[in-house]
Formats: sequence, C-alpha cells, structure tokens
Amino acid sequence: MRRIVSATLVLLMLTSSVGSVALTAGAADVSIQASTSVDDPAPGEPFTVTVNLSNVGNGSADVTDIYVRDSGGTEYARAEDLGTITAGGKMSVPVSVVLDDAGRKRLTVHAVVKGPDGGHTRVSYPVYVDVEKPDETAVSFEKLDPIAGDESSVEATVANGDENPISNVRLNLGGDAEIEDSQRVNASLPAGKQTSYTYNVTFPDSGEQTLNATVTYKTADGTTRTASFEKSTTVEAATVDADLTATVDEINGSSVIRTELTEYGNVDLTDVRLRALVDRNVVKRSLVSDVPAESTRTFTLNETDIPAGEMTVVAEYTAAGKSHTSNATLDYSPQEQSNVELTGIEATRAGSTLTLSGDAANLGSADANSVLVSVANANGVSPVSPNGEYFVGTVESSEFATFDLTANVNGSVDSLPVKIRYSANGEQFTRTVRVDISDSQAASGSDGAAASSGSGGSGGSDPPLMVIGAVLLVVVGACGIYWWRR
Repeated sequence: MRRIVSATLVLLMLTSSVGSVALTAGAADVSIQASTSVDDPAPGEPFTVTVNLSNVGNGSADVTDIYVRDSGGTEYARAEDLGTITAGGKMSVPVSVVLDDAGRKRLTVHAVVKGPDGGHTRVSYPVYVDVEKPDETAVSFEKLDPIAGDESSVEATVANGDENPISNVRLNLGGDAEIEDSQRVNASLPAGKQTSYTYNVTFPDSGEQTLNATVTYKTADGTTRTASFEKSTTVEAATVDADLTATVDEINGSSVIRTELTEYGNVDLTDVRLRALVDRNVVKRSLVSDVPAESTRTFTLNETDIPAGEMTVVAEYTAAGKSHTSNATLDYSPQEQSNVELTGIEATRAGSTLTLSGDAANLGSADANSVLVSVANANGVSPVSPNGEYFVGTVESSEFATFDLTANVNGSVDSLPVKIRYSANGEQFTRTVRVDISDSQAASGSDGAAASSGSGGSGGSDPPLMVIGAVLLVVVGACGIYWWRR
C-alpha cells in the first residue's frame, strides 16, 4: 500500500510538472522533472534522484548547477557545470542522496541554467520520499542462556520476509560479548525462508547485557541494504563447585583407581586432566572428557606400575575461563590379577636325582589356566623323567594344586630353577623362581641301603617273605588233600 501511495504521488507530480518551465524573457526555456530510484529508502541508504531537463526554447542553455534541498534548506546533493542543452534537446543528470532519519520527506530538486544572453534561470521540482527501516529481513536469537566468563552457544536466525529473494546475505554479531568468528555469509535466501548460524559467545560480566546483529543484503532490484537488531539478555554469575573422590575398584579381575569428578556449579569443567602422585612423583597421567554443569563424570586409572601406599589424585580443569584443581587421597592396595606361587616345597635326593614336591597356589584375583611348572636348564641342573615338567591345569583364585618335579643335579647345586607358565583373563604369564634345595635329604632306598641288602646280609624284609611262603605251602597242601579225598 505504501508503494502504491508513493507511486500515485509521483504520478501526480509528473502530471503537474508540465507547467514547470522557465519562461523568463531573454532567458533559456527549460523544463524539469525528477524521479527516485526507490520509493522507500532505508535510513542511511544511498538512493538516486534522476533530474531530467528539456530545452523547450529556441536557443541553447548551459546547465550550471543541480542541487537537492529540503524545506529547511539542508542540501543533500549538488552537481555543477553539467554542459549545454541545445534547442529541443534533453539532459538527464543522476545525483546520489542519503537521508539518515526515518519518516516522510519532501525534497526539492533545483536546476540553474544560463541562456544565450547570459541570463540565469532557476527551475525546481518537488520529490516526496518515505524513509523507512528495512523490513525484508529479521534476526532472532535462540538458546541464549549465558553465564559470565563461560563460553556458550547462541543460535542466530536470519529470515527473509520479502516477496522476492535476497542475496549476498552477511550477518555480523557484536555487542557486550566476545564472539568467535562473528561474521557469517549466505549467497542467497529465497522469499519466505530463513537460515540459522551458531556462534560461540562469552560475556565477561554478569547482569543485563546486549547482543547486536547487523545483516547486510542485496534486494531483488540490486539495492544493498543494512538492518540492525538488538537483543538484551540477563547473564548469570558463574559458580564453580567441583568435588573429586577416588576409591580402589576391581574391573575384569584387576585393581583400578576409580575417580568421580562432580560439578555442582553452573559452568562446565573443560580440558580435564588427571594425575596420580606418590611421594609427590607423578606415576600416572590421563586426559579425560569434559564435565557438564550439575553432573558427574567417572574415570578410571589403571597401571601395573603404580605402587601400593598413600596416593593423591589431582584433577586440573578450566571453568569460567580460569584454571582450577581438586584433590583426593586414598590408600592404594592393588589386588594382583594373577599370581601363582610355589608353596609347601619338599625336596629329596636319590644320588644325582632330585624330587621336588609342593603346591602351586593362586594368590591372584583371577583364575589361572593351563598352569605348567617345569625344571629350567641351568649350570649343574637339567630336567629328567618322569617329571621334568608337570601340567597342573586350572587353579582357581585362592586355591592350590599339587605337583611333582624331577631333576638331575650335581652336588654343588643348592637351588633349583623352576619355570611357571599360565594364563589369566586371556593374558600369558611366565616367570622363573629358584627353590632352595640346600637342605634336601637323601630318600629311603639310597645307594648305601641298596649295597647293604645286596651283600647277602639279612634285611629287614626277609622275615615277612618267609612267613608268606609258609602260608602258601599250607594252603596248597590243604587243597591237594581235598582233591585227593574226592
């Protein structure tokens, strides 16, 4: 409707301009008309006023000045020494005008021409312009819930409310916030459509703060326009209230340090790093995920090289733009995943042959599978039959199983190397232990005892054999008499 009214006014002015002719005697006879490139320019937006001059006289006319003024005498544009219009000729002169304030404006276009006799003639033409803020676009904000000093995301949406597409859309965000990558660009935006952009913003201060959005675009008729929008928001003061706990836990049969970092405050904990310290020495480091506001994150530290004893776990993180730390202490007593030890060892010798008997005890927290103990080769030691190695099998946690080993050793050897191999939770373990055999005793039936019985002397086993033989003779005789009588 606004544009129809403006067009009607222009048409009325064009119709009335027929009488806008200089008829001064002896001067040039010139008529003037003017038109604007837009009916409703935006404040501060340049637009063009085109001045059309016609020489309706018989002599030439020199155009010396063209200028545009309002009713108060403020001049907005001027052009000088524009040339000569011959009799019956025409001239079109464009001038650029910028109006800063919104509202309906009445401008007057003036032209000064010099006739053949040197006399000057002034002609004028009124122009009406409606200066209005651009209404093709609008900017709105979503997800705006900022906390002072804490980076947050805000979604800015540009909408095209015009009936024609716009192009070269540029959105700049500013105001009281620190903004990362403040400008976004879109090549075109169809009529009735919108596009959204996500910005990372940080308000340094709490309280009432402002975001400013400036969108620059080109309309369908090629006019470049700029529209500004403002959004006020309340920025909440930041509170950091973090708590760290650490306990010993068991996962898959292994001891781990279980840590929980809780943020009771209203800002996120970012760039979180964990350190485990023993005697002020760092024994384990770990980078972990961020902790959102009013939430808890659980992390674990597992490392076989962490020694038992008092330990301090330190969490370092960033909150509201500043660095913070939280500490927790614990008495770390790790439980081994698997640990097969040899217990109840008894060693006996028969000449150079050593027999080793004992138990394979599982002191770990996981079952030990495929347990195999064997005599390891060493100086003066070698495995021999029947039990150079012994397959124990599976030994459950906190249980044991017996084994026997035989080895050939010389008299100077006082320890026997025994290799222990097994698997636990899919991991293979192998180690060699040395068993003290310096106190091993000779077994019964040693070489001395065998020599004594072989010399013909009466041995301790002779009386029982004679008794057994006599009993057999009596039984056989009795059986013979029974069959003979029958």
